[in-house]
Amino acid sequence: MQSSQRKRVVSSCIPCYTRKQKCNRQYPCNHCSRRRRPEQCAYNPSQATLPPSPPQTQKDHLHDDEIQTDDSQQEAQAERRPSASSSVQDTINWGGLKEGREPTSLAEVFGYFENSKSNTIALVRKLGADDDATGHSSEPAPVPEETAIIAQRLFASMPNRSILDFLVRYFIAEVSWMDQLIYPPWFLSHYQKWWEMERTSTAYGIEFAVLVLRICSYASQFLPSPTCTIDSIRGVPLADIRKSCDRVADALTPICSRLDARGSLIRVQHVAFAGLRSLCQGRTNAHWEALSCAVRVAQRIGLHVDATSGFYSPNMDELEKEMRRRTFCNLYVWDSVLSKRLDQIPFLPDALNPDTMPRMHLVLGLDDVPQADAPDLFTERVLEAQLANFWRTHGSGNATEYDPIAAEERYEKFCSEFLPEIPPVFALYPDTCDKWDARLPTLPLQRQMFHMAILESLCHNFRPALFQEPNSIQQLPAYKQILLSSHKRALAVIALNLLEGVSALHLMMGGSHTRHASLIIPTFEAAVVLLCLCSDGNFPPKAETTLRRGSTTSMTKSSDPFGVGVTDVAKDECIQAVRSALGRLQTLADMNHMAEVGARTLTRLLGKLEKISDTTVSEANTLMRLDTDPIVVTDPALQLSEAWNCLQTPDYAEVEFLAENTPTTDMSVFSWF
Repeated sequence: MQSSQRKRVVSSCIPCYTRKQKCNRQYPCNHCSRRRRPEQCAYNPSQATLPPSPPQTQKDHLHDDEIQTDDSQQEAQAERRPSASSSVQDTINWGGLKEGREPTSLAEVFGYFENSKSNTIALVRKLGADDDATGHSSEPAPVPEETAIIAQRLFASMPNRSILDFLVRYFIAEVSWMDQLIYPPWFLSHYQKWWEMERTSTAYGIEFAVLVLRICSYASQFLPSPTCTIDSIRGVPLADIRKSCDRVADALTPICSRLDARGSLIRVQHVAFAGLRSLCQGRTNAHWEALSCAVRVAQRIGLHVDATSGFYSPNMDELEKEMRRRTFCNLYVWDSVLSKRLDQIPFLPDALNPDTMPRMHLVLGLDDVPQADAPDLFTERVLEAQLANFWRTHGSGNATEYDPIAAEERYEKFCSEFLPEIPPVFALYPDTCDKWDARLPTLPLQRQMFHMAILESLCHNFRPALFQEPNSIQQLPAYKQILLSSHKRALAVIALNLLEGVSALHLMMGGSHTRHASLIIPTFEAAVVLLCLCSDGNFPPKAETTLRRGSTTSMTKSSDPFGVGVTDVAKDECIQAVRSALGRLQTLADMNHMAEVGARTLTRLLGKLEKISDTTVSEANTLMRLDTDPIVVTDPALQLSEAWNCLQTPDYAEVEFLAENTPTTDMSVFSWF
């Protein structure tokens, strides 16, 4: 016992300990920062979860009345203190200027985008007006003393640095790869300087505090996890830490709006993190509203234009410009995905501008290989932006006026133009991934997420086929009916492989409870697609020879890597996949409200479908016993087959491509999931 009590406690971070150096035990420490490897700074996980001393416990256990010291102060500041639900709206609210300084510049009063080269403010500048009279001042506005006192009181209510360091460290190691909204070395450099500065003296110091709190709150959503099985940090429960971070950030947000109505890159990022937190909590509409706010701030500060524009501050370095481009890339991806999923008009309706795309090749964690050879992990976000841009450029299916020919052409163009341009490390069938997967642990997860995004986009391309009414289908030409039937089979194949991809990603992430929406939303939506297909009495079609080619040429991966014409899809297989999806949602429902609601909906739909199926089977058996005359029993698929044979004439040459592009029934092409 005595020897164990004398055991020396490691007083340095892991990188410094291996180098036999003593560091200041902050995050990031002084030596890791000097080596320009702040993201590698790490400590023994057990050190972060030790209970604090009694005075620290008293400080960290926050109560609702600690932000305000007395009732009179609470009443005096009631109008200025927002509720948690209104903080995002306060960020976008230009009315905050009523409590701050009076707007004086042309850009503030008229609302012009001051970095424009084509609006009226550009003409005013052409006539010789100086920047101080037309745009926002480049000098940071001083923080009023009263505001600084309020901010200082709020800072005192934050969790202490050891807790924030732990959550930031966990975020960098386990969470940031999912969305890559910040570049770890860039953020950690600002984080270290923020602790060393007088944080209430500038608007930047207060705004960065909101970013830190939003990141910590977001990271806490993923705790406990397989790699960090804790429910408290330094003796403070995770729920209390999360509540403290959210409450202080909500109170600081309108202060930032009053100090700087225009906004900054930091504001775009912390509003986006607030939206991601809402998505984890199952509040997708709040995520959509936060995205709207982030896009508006991004447009005010010019993220949607080329960062090399001469209007930008000469003090902005290249890394800062790259962070602006990467942030806008993320906004474009979220805007494209959410607008399609929610059937809303995008906030960024234009096609992707190449000038705003990321340009720098930044590699993390690989010091012994040339930077040019190693993959940049942000490539996954760039590919998702290009994927979204492809479908925006080429349109998508319409639920009311679905054109099977147009959907087929979009798919062929996607296979011939987009897929060949994917870098080998993210390809559907990667040949060189083993070299990097072992050295970049998040690379396989990012590749899997990108492949799932591809399948989701293909679901959106073919899904309008499910909304066609039987009467409308009967009015279509026979060849379009056949093509529509093949698209329903394609939907089944894509949805099945999407569910397999989600299952694989879940296992790669530890297979435990998580609030990550990338597992929940695709699971629910793919299961609903399969249920809709199984509710169709003619699915799967029985006449599988209607589109069979005369030649035996096999389909290649390059011409149809997804096998949208695969015909051996069984209804029982689809039902079993839905049951598996339901089981996954029920497992995740313990910690996620979105999964709980999705599981409840799938349970109801699956039960209804099973009742209908039992009734249909019973009626079919009765009819078969009463009448076995082959002339009376008519197969609709056989009628389509006869119609197809009648159409093989020169007058109907427009449908010849169907016979030339029918894939084989080899399911091995989906083994990459």
